[in-house]
Amino acid sequence: MLTPGPSPRGASSAATWIAVCLAVLPGDIGQGQEKRDFSFIELDGKVEEFSFTRNWRSYYWREDFTMLVRDDAGMVHRVISREPTPWTGLRLGTTYTGLAIDWTRQPRVKVIGVKAIDRIPADFYDLKLDDKTVTAFIVRVQAGDQWKDFFVNNWFHRWGGDTDLKILPYFANHDPNYTVYGYLKGIAAPFDAEGQKLLEKYEPEYGGIIYHGRVVQAKNDVGYEVHLLHLMGRHKKSLEYKVFHGNAGDLVKLDGQAPPESKKKTKK
Repeated sequence: MLTPGPSPRGASSAATWIAVCLAVLPGDIGQGQEKRDFSFIELDGKVEEFSFTRNWRSYYWREDFTMLVRDDAGMVHRVISREPTPWTGLRLGTTYTGLAIDWTRQPRVKVIGVKAIDRIPADFYDLKLDDKTVTAFIVRVQAGDQWKDFFVNNWFHRWGGDTDLKILPYFANHDPNYTVYGYLKGIAAPFDAEGQKLLEKYEPEYGGIIYHGRVVQAKNDVGYEVHLLHLMGRHKKSLEYKVFHGNAGDLVKLDGQAPPESKKKTKK
């Protein structure tokens, strides 16, 4: 069941989490990029209903939210979150900033995302969704005369030519909450010169490469490029999953401490 309440970014147990697990990425299956043509949307409106869930999924805790937002024209939109992306004991987004919000006061929000169900499978718990559903990549809440971040989706894949380009400017900043992850070629911006040299060095050795980086402005056809912070993947010979560029200690670990009821089921 969905229950109200925010969750801080990267909540993790200091004790047990699964050090090595299968690379399950709910936003993409392997490196094969599913063809998508999702419409970009920027939605402003008042929250009429909000629900949040934190639930155990096989080997990690995940957080999700949904809300109903009424825009200024009076239309009500169903908004859902993207799910967290786990990879071998690491959490590659999503990010909850820890912003405390009283949702019962029905605050005004700004939602940047797509008019589509951007989840695999294309569902959200027991809710009935349709093609008018909005998947949020960024949620900002109005506090006085300021807009404050509540949620950021960090996993990038291709959403559609137009949308891929429209999303980039929102992530072109130095806020650590806005760093991005994805498979190679899963983002419309190219890697910078330094990043391209790193790929030339590591691609012969590693498969299923995932990048972690910052979107920055650039003088190219797209107007943006990606500055790499980390590279990770599976070594082609040893088959070891590894962060092979950048300090792995800087990345967010999954909360892999199973609830007591899960451990009881495992014993049976």
